[in-house]
Amino acid sequence: MVKILSSTVEEIVYKVETLEELLEKLKYELSREKLNRSRVQDTLFKCKELLDSLKILSKRYNDETQSKLFIQFLNLAQRAQSRGGAVSAEEVFSIFATPKLPVNDIESLSSYISTLLTLFTHASDKLSDEYYREKLYEVAPKIKELVEGIAVSVGTTPGTLSRLGRLVSLTSSWSFSENWIVAVVYLQALEVIVNKLVKELNIEVPKEAGFKDKFKAVIEKLRDKAVELAKLEEQLPQVFWELRHKVVHAGYEPRKDELNTIISWTLQILKKFESLKRVVLPN
Repeated sequence: MVKILSSTVEEIVYKVETLEELLEKLKYELSREKLNRSRVQDTLFKCKELLDSLKILSKRYNDETQSKLFIQFLNLAQRAQSRGGAVSAEEVFSIFATPKLPVNDIESLSSYISTLLTLFTHASDKLSDEYYREKLYEVAPKIKELVEGIAVSVGTTPGTLSRLGRLVSLTSSWSFSENWIVAVVYLQALEVIVNKLVKELNIEVPKEAGFKDKFKAVIEKLRDKAVELAKLEEQLPQVFWELRHKVVHAGYEPRKDELNTIISWTLQILKKFESLKRVVLPN
């Protein structure tokens, strides 16, 4: 399931993802035959700003984590007292093994980049492109290592999927929770694939045709090659179409059983499409 992030972790994840994007920009500059020093310095400056912000957030995160761990430890001690015996070493270890964010490493990397920026700014005319590249090859792995370390510590993974956690947090006040987001992802994936099939199979549909009409047009086109898919379409319950309309167009929050209906039928359809892909689609 998508992990709902605390506000502090949410900010940290956002900063880390932005830092990761800046790292990709540095790698791109390194891949170019002619180094753009201005862009390099601008990217490094943004990296330093992010690191300085991350340092503050990391201190806050560590303080919040410490407070939570203390409360957990007190609860554990009270539970042990009520049982009249000691708690296991594993229970105690699980509390105090929670990793802290590397504030000192963040500060050290920020300081290192600051030194590079000073050097590049005041001695640029005396430095060769090779020297710039050498320093960038030194700093890039440091940024990558820090990004990965922070992601592990806060229990998330840098990249696109982790952003779903932020989306859940930001949309929760609008009554859009995990169920809605998961349902939309499944339903929209199905719609995009149906649209692709309409195009790749050269199916003519009216401009005003909705998703259901396109879906039925695809089934009709494939009926002679996909008997099982046609049978599946006949078995699709009306509730699936009703749920799709309410979720996608009205922001309806599906119940657990309704979400299971969406997932189950969507997966069945997509599996049938996948099995037919090599047979019916041109190379």
